[in-house]
Amino acid sequence: MDAELTAQDKKLVEYFLSQEQVKLAYRFGSLVAGRAGPLSDSDLGVLLEDSLRKHERFKLHLKLLDKLTAILRTDKIDLVIMNDAPLALTYEIIKANYPLLVRDRSEKIAFELGILSRYLDRRYYETRWTMSYLKRVADGGV
Repeated sequence: MDAELTAQDKKLVEYFLSQEQVKLAYRFGSLVAGRAGPLSDSDLGVLLEDSLRKHERFKLHLKLLDKLTAILRTDKIDLVIMNDAPLALTYEIIKANYPLLVRDRSEKIAFELGILSRYLDRRYYETRWTMSYLKRVADGGV
């Protein structure tokens, strides 16, 4: 993967390595998909240590965002704390398949399998609900 990393990504990896509470870090979004435009931001997702409480994760989020702003030289950053993110967003992050930091490969695999399993289970029911809703709308009302 290192051959594919940009100079900017390498700086991100170096920084994330120095943050022991970050277990996984990913890039995702338009930059990774090759659809970046003038209004694009840098989308990053991080998985933090499970032992951190919500307020500790929030403080770390602010600290990470501050440093990432300096590293990337922009304030157009969307930093997602995957521990607290909605399932669909976490799925989109791992689907992009652009990990920057993996401290433990087996932990990454277990995390991603858990997200995929929950997402795919839920997607079936969400699709059924959406189809039912659209049918009711088409039939003349909600």
